[in-house]
Amino acid sequence: MNQNVLILLIILVVANLILIAVALIRSLRRRRAAEEGPRWDDVPNRPIAGSRGYVSPMPPADSPAPPSRTDQLTGLLVATEWNRIILDEDARNHRYGRPATVVIVELGGFDRLVSSLGREAGDRVLPAVADTMRRNARSADFVARLGPGRFGVLLPETGEVEAVNYVERVRHAAELWLESGAIALQLAIGWASPTADTTLVDAAAVAQERMFTELRRGARRASDLDFGADPPAQDTEGSPSPA
Repeated sequence: MNQNVLILLIILVVANLILIAVALIRSLRRRRAAEEGPRWDDVPNRPIAGSRGYVSPMPPADSPAPPSRTDQLTGLLVATEWNRIILDEDARNHRYGRPATVVIVELGGFDRLVSSLGREAGDRVLPAVADTMRRNARSADFVARLGPGRFGVLLPETGEVEAVNYVERVRHAAELWLESGAIALQLAIGWASPTADTTLVDAAAVAQERMFTELRRGARRASDLDFGADPPAQDTEGSPSPA
């Protein structure tokens, strides 16, 4: 009798071990399938992507295209993406107590330029302004086009005093090509950093008001721009060739 009970116990133990082994094998297979993704033959009539025959999910044919994160003309971030980044960076700055500065730039006279010389003239000057701001920014900075002639820059890890370096670099670079032409343009810049009791959104509002103040005062006013003319040819000595 005792021998029969022992045999029965052994059978039960072996059966339990087999069940545990089967469960482990199934769990490993599910985990591997989740990591690798579906096989092409698991989902028929779907286009194949990748080198291992896996299927990339296809959006419905009538689904709207995702909004672009960059401006088509300048290549800068669009305003909606800028707003999202401002909120994200503001949360990070408040959590870790890190500085940041918002810079708002307005190209005064841009509307007059477009009205007088046409949209093509505006389309030529905007990429030049965008390129100036982008080339003088760091890789960690965020540069966006916020309006027809308005731009914004977020400088993480930068206080209001340190931001002067960026502002002056942009001013100097812009003055090199804002001093000749047919329509007077003005590069007005305002910048601000949040305090312990304010946010980056508040700082952006302060920077914008400072920009408007500079715009009204006519600071850094540029001379006329001639966007249709080619630069004068240079001779071997580096001076303009005679007409």
